Amino acid sequence: MPSVPNLNLNRLEMPPRYRAAFPSLLYLVMALLVLGGTVAAAGPAGRVEEQIVFRFDLQTGLSAQVDLDGGLTFLPSGSRSPLLQTELVGVTDSRRRRSLDTFHAAVGEGVRGGHRGFSSQADDDGDGRIDEDPLDGIDNDQDGKIDEDFGAISDAMVAVHLSNGGSGNRDAHMEYYHWGHPSLGSTVFLSAGGGQDASGGGTYRILTSGSEWQETGINPLLHAVIGQPEMENLVAFVSRVNPDGRIPEEDPCSADTGLWLGVMILEEESSTRVLLDTDRLDLPLGRDPVPLAVCAAESWLQLNRILGEARRLYEGLTDPVDNRQARWIVPPACSACRSSVVPGFGLVGAAEGRLILSAEITAGQCGLLDPDLFRVDGRLLGSPREIRWLPAEGKGAAISWSCPTTELLREGSLVGAGPFLPVAGLLDHQARGRLEFVFDPRENILADDLDSALAAPVEVAGRYLDGRLFRTSLRAPAAEEWEAPANVATSPAPEAVEDAARGFAEDRARLLNSDRNHLGLSPNLLLGWPNPFNEVISIRFTVPGTMREAFVWKDNEEQPTAIELEGEVPWPGGQPGVSVKIYSIQGQELVTLHSATLGAGDYTVQWNGADAFGRKMASGTYFCKLQMDDWSVTRRFVFIR
Repeated sequence: MPSVPNLNLNRLEMPPRYRAAFPSLLYLVMALLVLGGTVAAAGPAGRVEEQIVFRFDLQTGLSAQVDLDGGLTFLPSGSRSPLLQTELVGVTDSRRRRSLDTFHAAVGEGVRGGHRGFSSQADDDGDGRIDEDPLDGIDNDQDGKIDEDFGAISDAMVAVHLSNGGSGNRDAHMEYYHWGHPSLGSTVFLSAGGGQDASGGGTYRILTSGSEWQETGINPLLHAVIGQPEMENLVAFVSRVNPDGRIPEEDPCSADTGLWLGVMILEEESSTRVLLDTDRLDLPLGRDPVPLAVCAAESWLQLNRILGEARRLYEGLTDPVDNRQARWIVPPACSACRSSVVPGFGLVGAAEGRLILSAEITAGQCGLLDPDLFRVDGRLLGSPREIRWLPAEGKGAAISWSCPTTELLREGSLVGAGPFLPVAGLLDHQARGRLEFVFDPRENILADDLDSALAAPVEVAGRYLDGRLFRTSLRAPAAEEWEAPANVATSPAPEAVEDAARGFAEDRARLLNSDRNHLGLSPNLLLGWPNPFNEVISIRFTVPGTMREAFVWKDNEEQPTAIELEGEVPWPGGQPGVSVKIYSIQGQELVTLHSATLGAGDYTVQWNGADAFGRKMASGTYFCKLQMDDWSVTRRFVFIR
């Protein structure tokens, strides 16, 4: 998503009667031109287009609209019937009886006044505190300025503030966040707060047009940056809907299975209790904001993964040196989870009209495929009845798989971690072999006319469990009938994750001791933009999590095998000492932008063209050096005054 230009949010000189109207126009225009938000041409019943403040486009084909009263609506493309709708009860109703000022704004992360976390500009007003003046049109810190230190969150952030007569006594403050990241693009995050006492904020109500809300356990299987699996145990509220408004209960396992909706409080120790009443969830708003994730997912496994990623995002990162914590930071993905290499697929018919879709998996490749989202030439196959693993070496596995339904959800029979727990090699991307997905005969897939379908090019599409889409051409048929061997796992067990994780780490120290003439730090770990620059350059550096990500080999013959490259980097101290420094073309050190011990992940610093004493440098060429222990990489930047 494009970055947002610097904004001047100081509006003290503005007459009070214009304060409510001007921010609306300013930020709506900004949202339309910069962030890509648009005023909805058609909203849900009872809403007119002037009430829509901003629209997020979700990956599931839905749009999420925020209105002037702080409500959120999930709408299918081209439809006016909401699948999910929220409202503020007890606050917006009172607008008919008393005057409420409405403030709303749309910004993006990193705009002036909105830096946060580990950024050197997080304390925008230089008073030693960060994020103490929320984006609400009020001088919260009483320094004579408005909204100058609010800490913007996400690629697109929308704030809606309802206050009583402009007195500063907060009735409701809503902040919606959305990232375009593949693992988060179908989620809208919300921080909702009320008044100065527990009864002052009303109730945030969430309505579904699908099956009734159910409180259920969520068990996502997530990957750390080095590829090790982590399984969470969370609690969420879930409903199932169809884009056409039907509750998907007549034929829940057909190819048209609709979407899953999920709502989860992200703060694990939150004292806020959600009240559940069939099709609605009521969240009482008090003085302290409550963080929520609201998402739509195409499958049950995607729903679990999305909510797990949402919790990790909210928890953010902790600086290992000074223990500073910053929430709302997207954690880095493992290297194989970022790979664009798609498995090779084959498709054949089998006995009794069954269909077998096979995927050839190699080491270093992601084989965690969502079994419920395969499409062949655009046609959804539905859910397989069985998943088979045929490794290149060792015993195989046959895993039963059921179509996830609301009935199984009520019975507590749905496992969110997925079907691949018994196959440790798939979990850490080290496996070599073939996955087979066995489908029963269904209408409109390919079992009845497989030969003619394969006579023309066939496209296979789907999603990995981490949410990424893939699309590829079908290879020549390779799958065959296969009998499940004895003593194979038939159902996933959480203990399998712990057993697998203990065997993942490998000692890569001998590679770090290689001849330095052949081994170097990857230049992709250090990037800067814009370059050339005349005001500020943003410098992104990456602390690598794997050997593949960290190093390049100048002589290809010296490069080790792919299996060796997938292990974590064995830094002598566990984590590397990292510094980012600027040098003149003569080699003189000008300023240190960062110096600390860091864990794996992406980080950003900025340079304004000045040295350590604040003196502006002359126009010319400068060097930025990223140092990690004994390894370094350098980039050339051009400063133009």
